[in-house]
Amino acid sequence: MSMIPVAETRGVGMVFEGVHALRDVSVSIRPGHITAICGANGSGKSTLLKCLAGLETPTSGVVTLAGRPLVELSRRDIARQLAVLSQNPETPAGLNVEELVEQGRYPHRPWLGRLTARDRGAIEAAIQRVDLGAMRERQIATLSGGERQRAWVAMALAQEPKLLFLDEPTSFLDIRHQAELLTLLRRLNRREGLTIVAVLHDLNQVMDLADDVVLMRKGEVLSIGTPAETLTPALLSEAFGCKVDVVPHPRDGRPFCLVDWIDDNRDVR
Repeated sequence: MSMIPVAETRGVGMVFEGVHALRDVSVSIRPGHITAICGANGSGKSTLLKCLAGLETPTSGVVTLAGRPLVELSRRDIARQLAVLSQNPETPAGLNVEELVEQGRYPHRPWLGRLTARDRGAIEAAIQRVDLGAMRERQIATLSGGERQRAWVAMALAQEPKLLFLDEPTSFLDIRHQAELLTLLRRLNRREGLTIVAVLHDLNQVMDLADDVVLMRKGEVLSIGTPAETLTPALLSEAFGCKVDVVPHPRDGRPFCLVDWIDDNRDVR
C-alpha cells in the first residue's frame, strides 16, 4: 500500500477573532490507517479535523487531499473523496433510514437527477454494511442513539469515500453502543481498507482502535506516532494537565490508561 498521505496539513494556522486555534500544524494521514486526534478541550482537535476535511479554510498554511491543495477542488470533488460525520448531526424531519442514506449519493448525481442502478447499489451496500437492513423503513427519530449513529455512518459510506472523518462519534452513546460503533469502524478499516480519522476523548478507545495518534495541546501538535509512542504518561500529563498512568490491563495485559484524582486537599470519601 502506498504511504503517500491521503490528506495532509503543512504549517496550518487558524485564528478566530484574534485567538489562535491552531499554530503551525503539520500532519499527514496515512492511507489505510485509523488516525485518532486527541487532547484536552480547546486543544484544537475539531478545528484540525475540519481543516483536513475542508470544512474550515485555515488562516495560513496548506491542506492537501491526495496531493492536491483543497482550495483547488470543488465541494463536489471533495465530497467524492471524503465523508464527514459531525458531532451530534441534526436529522431532517420525517426521513427514514433509506432516505437518509440516499442523501450520501448527492455528490455523484447530476442536479435533480434520478437515482441510477449504481446509486441504488451503493445505498443498499451501505445499509447492509452497518447492519440496518431490517430497519430501512424506520423513521430516524424512532431509532436508538447507536442505531441513529450507524444510519449516519451508512449515509457517509454511500458517498463511496476513500477517507472518513468523524468528530467525537461515541459522544452521547452508552458503553454498548460505543463498542458497537467502534467495532464497525474497525471492520470497515481492516476488511475494506477505509482510511478513518476520528476525534476521540476516551484514551482507552484510542489505544484499542488507532494505528496513529495526533496528540494536541493548545493548538499545537505535541506528538505524532503510534499509540505506544504517543500515549505515554509524560506526554499525556503534559497534554491534559493531570497525572495519567499507563498500566497493563488485568485481563490481557494490553496498555490501559488510568487518570489519578486531582488532589484538592479535601476528603471526598
